[in-house]
Amino acid sequence: MNKLSSSKVAQVLEDARYMLLSITEERDKLASENAYMKRHLEAEKLASVMHDKGVRMDVDHAELVGELEKAAEEGRLPVIQEAVDMVSHQNGFTGRLSNDDVTGGGGNALESYILGNVG
Repeated sequence: MNKLSSSKVAQVLEDARYMLLSITEERDKLASENAYMKRHLEAEKLASVMHDKGVRMDVDHAELVGELEKAAEEGRLPVIQEAVDMVSHQNGFTGRLSNDDVTGGGGNALESYILGNVG
């Protein structure tokens, strides 16, 4: 049977330690980059939805994405997303209240007739 010397075993364990530390460091770096990309994509998507709905049109898209990324880092993005989901699409339409059943200057047909605004 081949016996390993204690110095060889110690060297193998030391090499394994450095290799595990290197792999752990690389994993943590990739996890951090992945989290950044995920936040960025969520912010991009939300910024597009906000502009489509007419929200925060005073800020350009890139600046809005930056603000949303900061909000995501602080954990506030889900709340903002929920609020934006509650906003309806504006589509450039400005509503106006009106009464198409105008009866002239009076409140009823008789008053309108007397005021001269009928027929």
